[in-house]
Amino acid sequence: MSDQVKISSIEALEAFRADLVQYIAKARVALEDMEGDVRRTQTWLDSDRVQHWGNQVKLWTKNLDQAEQELYSANLTNPKASNAFQKMAVLKAQRKLAEAEEKMRVVKKWRQTFENRATPLLRQLDPMFFIVGQQLPKGVHALGEHIKALQAYAEKAPAASPPHAETSEPGGAP
Repeated sequence: MSDQVKISSIEALEAFRADLVQYIAKARVALEDMEGDVRRTQTWLDSDRVQHWGNQVKLWTKNLDQAEQELYSANLTNPKASNAFQKMAVLKAQRKLAEAEEKMRVVKKWRQTFENRATPLLRQLDPMFFIVGQQLPKGVHALGEHIKALQAYAEKAPAASPPHAETSEPGGAP
């Protein structure tokens, strides 16, 4: 195996180094965006949705208690009346409370499911964060040092003499 390397263009190495720097920047942004999206979704599930449906459960529990109280009062005042309006209000509140409780169960289930699925996937990004954050910048630095060394070598290397052209003698054929 030969210990010699033939470099035909230092400019190509410089262009590659510049492209690598751009790649690192874009890859870092993409990885941070992915991690951010997962964290935002987790926060949305853990706080926003839990709070929303928890408030809905409280609201409809209160509305149901109030509607039942109104139905009870209406039955006391006029036991023979149908009190259809109050009965409909109780049924509506029961339906809305059941819906809010179901949504709360679904959110709790999804919080657990999301956690179980997202956490292992985020862990798979750790090596990529290491490569993009540590290894590739070291490679860019090393490549820069190699480029400087090659440029210094190219400046010190003796200029290759042009190939000798055959000269023709005056008056003769080439």
